Amino acid sequence: MLRLSLPILFAIVGLHAAKAQLPMAIPPLLEQDTFQLSVGQHVHQFYPGVNTTTFGVNGPYLGPTLLMQRGDTARLRVINELPQVTSMHWHGMHVPGDMDGGPQREVMPGEVWDVKYRVENPAGTYWYHPHPHMLTASQATKGVAGMIIVRDAEEAALDLPRTYGVDDIPVVIQDRRFLANGNMPTAPYGDSVLVNGTPHAYLECPAQVVRLRLLNGANARVFTLGFENSEEMHVIAGDGGLLNAPVATDRLWLSNGERYEVLLDLTGMEGDSLLLMSFGSELPQTVPGANNMLWESSWLNGIDFPVLRIRVTAPTADPIMAIPSALGQAAPYDEALSVRSRTKALTGNGMVGMGMFMIDGQMFDMEVINDTMQLGSVEIWEIPNNSNMAHPMHIHGVSFFVLERNGIAAAPWEQGAKDVVLVDAGETVRLIMRFDHPTNDWPFMYHCHNLLHEDNMMMLQFIVTDQLTVGTTEPPTGDAIGIFPNPTSGLVWLHSTTPVDEFFVHDMSGRELMRARVNSATEVPIDLERLPPGPYLVSAARCGMRLMRLVVRE
Repeated sequence: MLRLSLPILFAIVGLHAAKAQLPMAIPPLLEQDTFQLSVGQHVHQFYPGVNTTTFGVNGPYLGPTLLMQRGDTARLRVINELPQVTSMHWHGMHVPGDMDGGPQREVMPGEVWDVKYRVENPAGTYWYHPHPHMLTASQATKGVAGMIIVRDAEEAALDLPRTYGVDDIPVVIQDRRFLANGNMPTAPYGDSVLVNGTPHAYLECPAQVVRLRLLNGANARVFTLGFENSEEMHVIAGDGGLLNAPVATDRLWLSNGERYEVLLDLTGMEGDSLLLMSFGSELPQTVPGANNMLWESSWLNGIDFPVLRIRVTAPTADPIMAIPSALGQAAPYDEALSVRSRTKALTGNGMVGMGMFMIDGQMFDMEVINDTMQLGSVEIWEIPNNSNMAHPMHIHGVSFFVLERNGIAAAPWEQGAKDVVLVDAGETVRLIMRFDHPTNDWPFMYHCHNLLHEDNMMMLQFIVTDQLTVGTTEPPTGDAIGIFPNPTSGLVWLHSTTPVDEFFVHDMSGRELMRARVNSATEVPIDLERLPPGPYLVSAARCGMRLMRLVVRE
């Protein structure tokens, strides 16, 4: 008698189920003065009778959807109830570096991180997830993630669906692998499709225009979304907000960390159903999720598989019955405003879950600042992919616009603001962005959003600083360091509110020029006399943190 393992049984059930079996979970919607986000360990049953150890936010798997209003102040408390370090990154949100939640911002077990920032993003779909160094993939696999919805006056003036869970619905798509003991290993691919943590999911939608907020929360798999019978969807927003007008399509690529908002016109379809598919058979061999036999295997690779069954029910009392013809005012920055162009070549070879991939010939080193940007400046980045596979590239702290792919204008649904762009092997994309938020001593990151590649150092960091305001005469207060005099002709003093263990001096390209250990001092002399005139970065290591200041050598 043939005996199948639990993962294979799950895969067979998922691939051959004629109808979805479980109602898709809808995460609770929170709108609070202070969001309390408790990250903890749980046991959850995705499949009846099978216990799985999970991590979650305020619950066993995934977290609540956070509702924010543009112009308000967001306050959040991240409470680490895990037995290991974590962090929380507000993916796509325009926040200063000290609130961004990159790998430098460690929240230790039992600690609380209080976060406060002004909500400056336009209306759109954003999300939060952990970002601890080399633990991002494992914590995200177990379920630490959730959506953020931002609303504003421009979006509110449009006739769009926005009743959460009824006609405005979060859809987090993931693939997960289950071991025979029920647990989920940290792996590039899974054999089970989860939608909002639900396997074999179905969703009841009213017979009217409905809005799906799509998020690829998978570790590495790229989804090629479309309906079984080629019904159209109308893309109205990307990562960073509304498009100028809806874009009709029957296919939509969704790479790791990307979001799209789509409208479905279900008017007159009561009693009917649609099946949302991922057409993996259409992926090129270079894109994770294709049937590339040289890479890690999965029962879902290279095939077309169901994602979500949509069952159409009666319309609501006050339905949206038409798709608007016009939306936002998204437009890229004028290229003439760019003060600098950078090339960030992707190189290396490997597999979806492992390998040695580099950006700009470098790999992540928390002690090195790879780039420095002027606050308020506009830059153009060119990203050629010279590696053997596609990489979804994410930049913290900004939204960018895709100017070109291989010299050709981006697809219409890619022409809004974004923060993740998939760059296929042999492809070159050009992006334009403006750096409007300071680092505040905590670097921003840019990296591949394949979480296994990110954890394996395919990530660099940058700071954003106002070089016109380097001078100061006041000693530091609070959790800070200061450099005096600044500008300087040679000798400067590093003053810190708490003792430092080590200091570093880098030039603006990130090259380390000086490093010295000090004996828990609060005042440290640093002699810059031998350095040529120009700006430099002085940083101090203190209690596992790195605080930075710009100093000008006259």
